[in-house]
Amino acid sequence: MRTHLQGIKRQSEPIVFTFDNTPVEAYPGETIASALIAAGIWDFRKDRGGSSRGLFCGMGVCGECRVRIGAKSRRACLEPVLHGLSVRRHQSEAPAESGSNNSQITPWKELSTDVLIIGAGPAGLSAAKTASASGLEVLVIDERHSPGGQYFKQPGDGFDVIESDIDSQFSEGLELIRAAQECGTQFMFDATVWGTFGPHKIAVSVDGQTCAIQPKRLILSTGAYERAVPVPGWTLPGVLTTGAAQTLLRSYQTSPGKRVLIAGNGPLNLQVAYELFRAGVQVKTVAELAPSPYLASPVAALRMAYFSPGLFLSGIRQLISLKVGGVPLRYRHALVAAKGDDKVSAGVIAKLDNTGNIIDGSEKTLDVDAICVNYGFLPQSELARSLGCNFRFDARKATLTAERDKDGRTNIKHVFIVGDAGGLGGAKVAMDQGALAGLAVVKDLDNLDEQQANVSKYRKTLRHHWHFQEALWRVFNAPCLTTQLAKEDTLICRCEKIDKQTIKRCFDDHSTSITEIKRATRAGMGRCQGRYCTTLLAALTNEISGLEITADDLFAPRAPFKPVSLAQLSGDYGNELKRQDLLATSSHDANKSP
Repeated sequence: MRTHLQGIKRQSEPIVFTFDNTPVEAYPGETIASALIAAGIWDFRKDRGGSSRGLFCGMGVCGECRVRIGAKSRRACLEPVLHGLSVRRHQSEAPAESGSNNSQITPWKELSTDVLIIGAGPAGLSAAKTASASGLEVLVIDERHSPGGQYFKQPGDGFDVIESDIDSQFSEGLELIRAAQECGTQFMFDATVWGTFGPHKIAVSVDGQTCAIQPKRLILSTGAYERAVPVPGWTLPGVLTTGAAQTLLRSYQTSPGKRVLIAGNGPLNLQVAYELFRAGVQVKTVAELAPSPYLASPVAALRMAYFSPGLFLSGIRQLISLKVGGVPLRYRHALVAAKGDDKVSAGVIAKLDNTGNIIDGSEKTLDVDAICVNYGFLPQSELARSLGCNFRFDARKATLTAERDKDGRTNIKHVFIVGDAGGLGGAKVAMDQGALAGLAVVKDLDNLDEQQANVSKYRKTLRHHWHFQEALWRVFNAPCLTTQLAKEDTLICRCEKIDKQTIKRCFDDHSTSITEIKRATRAGMGRCQGRYCTTLLAALTNEISGLEITADDLFAPRAPFKPVSLAQLSGDYGNELKRQDLLATSSHDANKSP
């Protein structure tokens, strides 16, 4: 499954770790997930019913890829592989081993900074660069091992980068990362935010202990995760998000399969199909829910070409390459089922009507070993909502949008939301929003008015990029899918294994709200904390009861947002932490390629 991308090379000899006592070859810089998939292993764990689960989101949100390392449960998509490491398949009911370090209570630590930025993607890096350049003390934290986020994802540390040969997306990300580093931005990686106790106290798990960070200003650039559309078989190993497939390819030079089906809605699917095709992978079909892009909306396509000719031409080039390469592009089609036993072996696609329902007789089965799906994105909003930031819920699009001003400032004065964390806008919009938030923070803390010229510049480019984004989504306009393609026994809540008919029975028993369904079924109480099923439950509630859903009707996010040990929750609070001690092992070396 290992591939080769232009300008990126593995820099060392392979290493060996074990998975359930079987030796597996890997390379430094890979994650456990990418190394297992490269070896053809997709079954990472068993759920409570004994069904196999594997990589799904690829970004630490869903928790489906958990494995055991000693007594600890770890997300394989974020955990680096090490020589001699012993990894076991995760049995969901397995108790923690006695003598685990998890039983040792460790003190909380304190750390203060001018600006805390959560998320090292395009928006966070742009905000960091702007604020650091003005002399503010800026700390950026991220769950990953290096900066870049989902859009600017960079090769792992075990890869050499030949900068003259890499593509423009790698290059642009590398340039932004270095600019932020050179301005003095400090980074903390492998850091999970699990609690917010007001805008000036953020609980972060790092290196097995909790650090309470106390910023003067907080910028949330947590990004988004991919929308789930449940169909029969969607929990099978080998069904993963398109973003997870792109991470495997771009960060670890690993393909999700040899014969791949890509389905969903939006330009990311075409981009990843093009990248996999260029890497030598057989892309069986791209099933796009929208009508034929560009031809169905020629006016919007012309607006795209006007506002960003480079991005427009890149999209056209990808389409032409796929067509010339013989990759079938099926418009108004969607994935309607995944088939297989412990691993996906086939995908079923079908043509849909304008309301998102299957047109009889249009089903087609394709033999594949991986299915990549992306139907858009949902903002990672739990941190912002827990702080009291206002959001609107758009029932038609089944998504949340943050209420914020032109600089990203929310109704909580000291909290900013930038990028896709507040609503989908793409990388270019995110960078403009990040820069504007950084300048607003500089003005708040240093009262520097001479930045007005830069503010005007970024607001102008932000409007420009918004126009492109609006035209882009008119080109890819399609029905919003939620649970239309799910059968009665299709799981809606992956974590707790709650199917559609169980949820519908709650309405028969006079349940009238999402929270009542949660109490009755445990839907939304699993590892992902409702990130993947909340909007699905909202859609079902609206469909069955006719009730209008608002942001207040959704699950209320509460700490801990991500699973952490009780030892970290119960540690003593108030111990001073020296900045250099915390950052010594997590900061990225500015002199190395990320």
